Parts: sequence; C-alpha cells; structure tokens
Amino acid sequence: MQWIVLIVDDHPLVGEAFELSVGAAYPHLEVGRVTTAAEAETYARANGARIKLVLLDLMLPDATGFSALIRLQQLLPGVPIAIVSSRADAHTVALARTFGVSAYLSKSAPVSSLLSAVGAIMRGEAVAFPETPAATPAAVDFQQRISSLSAAQLRVLVALADGRLNKQIAGDMNLTEGTVKQHLSAIFKKLGVGNRSQAILAARPYLKGLDAGEAE
Repeated sequence: MQWIVLIVDDHPLVGEAFELSVGAAYPHLEVGRVTTAAEAETYARANGARIKLVLLDLMLPDATGFSALIRLQQLLPGVPIAIVSSRADAHTVALARTFGVSAYLSKSAPVSSLLSAVGAIMRGEAVAFPETPAATPAAVDFQQRISSLSAAQLRVLVALADGRLNKQIAGDMNLTEGTVKQHLSAIFKKLGVGNRSQAILAARPYLKGLDAGEAE
C-alpha cells in the first residue's frame, strides 16, 4: 500500500510548489492536493486508509477558523495534521496546539525546513512550534476551558459557532439529537455559560475570528 500525503491549500502557486517538493523529496509517497475543505473531506472519505499526513492551509474559502481541521480530525482519527500558514500570532498558534495539530509550519520557512518537518512528523517525532509572544489572558482562559472538552464536544462547539442547529449537528456527526443536547449541556458547564447564545458569543472570536482577508 502506498501512503498518501494530502495537501489542502487554495493558493495555486504555493500548493503546486509544495506538491512538487514533497513528491520529489519522498518519491515513495503519493501526494494528493485539493483546494477546499469540502474537497478535502471527500478525498479523506475515499482515501482515508492510505493517508499518512495532512498539510492543511489555515485559511480556506469554505472554512472558518479551525472548522476544516476539526472535520478532518473526525474523518481521519489518528492521522497527524500539520497547519501550514503565513500566520504566526500567539493566539492562532496556541489554539492550533490546543486543537491537537502535530506541527505549525510557516509558509515563509525554507522549503528544506518544511520537508524536514514532513519527514519528522511521519516518523512520529515532535516538531517544535514557533515561538510567539504571550497570548492575552482572555485567550489563555478560553484555551484552558476548551482543552477540557472531549473531541466530540469540541466538534459540536465548532458546529455551534458555525450556526448549525441541533438536527444538523446530529446529522453531520451521526448522533442522536439527544446526544447533541447532552454534549451542549457539558459544553455550557465547561465554558461557564448558561445557554446556546452565550456559548456562541464566547466561542466565535476564537473559532471564527481569523481574518479571512489576510493573505495566505
């Protein structure tokens, strides 16, 4: 079986360059490339058993915040996912770490560094996260609260912040509406909020607050 490295990047030049570089450096691997979160989900469903690593652009045209990451983690449990982004602010990097990414790689880094990180991740080695200024107290508090959520609760929270109704969340996650309500109750308690609206207001600045207009 030939393993796959999946690149998810909507920037044509960056995505193509990374695809060619990874393919040349690791000729024993197959390299897949898609440009949207929806395409990544479709690819993951079709090839999940062979995907060894995902290199995920943080800013995609059909995703907000870390929603694409969470959905791929759901589809590819246990598969390492590395963020590859031009963003390196403390808030974004800290949240990425909270969400369990294997590495946070900068698009401005030399290609050789990126390829070395790819190899290290596939060997199961730890890759250092970029040094960033200290996060704000509010961000630190939210990260601590969100880190206490289970994987399922985190996915429900992302869907909630995305404006999805309980019925939609249940369908997307293959759960009953009763189970979704149980997750919501646990989420409200852990976030220190009393209802759905308060949870959305608390989460959106962190899960949907990335500037989509920023160049990637």
